[in-house]
Amino acid sequence: MTTELVTKSLRDNRGSTIGWGIALVASVMLQLAVYPAVRDAAGEFEKVLDSYPEAFKALFNVQQSLASGVGYLQGEVFGFLAPLVLLGVVIGQAARATAGEEKAHTMDLLLAGPASRTRLLLDKALAVLASLAIVTVAFGVVLVVGSSVAGLGVPWLDLVFAVKASAVVALPFGALALLVGALTGRPGLAVAIPVGVGLLTYLLDALSALSEELRPWRVLSPFHHAAVNNALTGDPSWLGLAGLVVLTGVLVVAAAMAFERRDMRA
Repeated sequence: MTTELVTKSLRDNRGSTIGWGIALVASVMLQLAVYPAVRDAAGEFEKVLDSYPEAFKALFNVQQSLASGVGYLQGEVFGFLAPLVLLGVVIGQAARATAGEEKAHTMDLLLAGPASRTRLLLDKALAVLASLAIVTVAFGVVLVVGSSVAGLGVPWLDLVFAVKASAVVALPFGALALLVGALTGRPGLAVAIPVGVGLLTYLLDALSALSEELRPWRVLSPFHHAAVNNALTGDPSWLGLAGLVVLTGVLVVAAAMAFERRDMRA
């Protein structure tokens, strides 16, 4: 590991890390502050939810009553908010890891140092992972403390499992951004492709509950293997999470190979 390069990358990414972290923490705090009012007006909310189509409920991960702590967190925090922010952290920073440096014409300076291309890319990937860890820890602390204060009644260990699963599901999308950036040197493309794949696989997992035709294909979705809802009820899919970590490793290795062989733009 080249400590200087990791430190530089973390410094370059600090605005993104802080911004996404504040957005997630503030949103979670707001959702938790609203929960007592939702719980007290559960009957009215259930009438409204019953009028919504099943596709809408599936899309926003509404599986249980919002009056329950688990149901509320599934629908308001883990259904859309947390994945969106954590994917934003890793995709944006991974896209800039090599492609951003190349576009800014600073890649030559980095490659002039003693570190190999592979070492450079791996250190950049480590910095992205560190940023994700920082945002995830802040998210987890606020969620555990806030859930206790708001009275959601969800065991803290289940909350930790769900937070970890939400972070792990972001990893392959960040690795994909790293790979596209290493292949093309275009940060815009390195953002667009993982975002598109993320949206498609999210919809595939969400809507497969409503369609027999889609159900066999949900194995292609990282969200299916992360099984955040199961983690929130104390039954994390360790095998699925391990598979996502392996997939991330494969994509990072492919990115390193592509970056090692590609001619840099002047």
